[in-house]
Amino acid sequence: MAQPVVVGAPLDHGVNEDLTREERWNIIWAAVNAYYTLDAGIALFIATGAFIASLVVRHLVDSTCESSAWVVSLVVLILRLLDFSCGCISMLRNPVPSRAGFLCDILKNMVITCFQGMCALVQLILGFVLIGQEDCLLNGIIALVSGFVLGVQAIEETFVWMTVWFLWCIAGKDRQVGA
Repeated sequence: MAQPVVVGAPLDHGVNEDLTREERWNIIWAAVNAYYTLDAGIALFIATGAFIASLVVRHLVDSTCESSAWVVSLVVLILRLLDFSCGCISMLRNPVPSRAGFLCDILKNMVITCFQGMCALVQLILGFVLIGQEDCLLNGIIALVSGFVLGVQAIEETFVWMTVWFLWCIAGKDRQVGA
């Protein structure tokens, strides 16, 4: 009769089951990769909603307003689609990335976050300009809300990626000390 297994007790299969530092950090990188792909998916959903709202207002509700706010929404949508696609491809290609591979993910996401921040600033400025025009109040409100949400996401992602970069540097320091 088999002995009951205690949760959390080490398994004794005759093999050393301890993970190396590199393997532990790789698991952290995989978890961060999964988080950012989920976050990018949520942001893609929000960007899609903002783009659809700007098109609906442009063509159905506020047709007298000559606004190009939908173009900025389209750029944001494409940027978010790129972000989400890169995350999915990264997870499928290498679900547990190496240290060097994850550095590429960190740098790529910092660049994408920078572009998001610029798009948010453009949307906010465009929103304020549109609110000042006579027939563009609804377009301006949509641009302001979209720009604000995108800006909050960009700020949040900046903190996340700076923290992850800091952890990446710590992982390298541990690796050099332990070698």
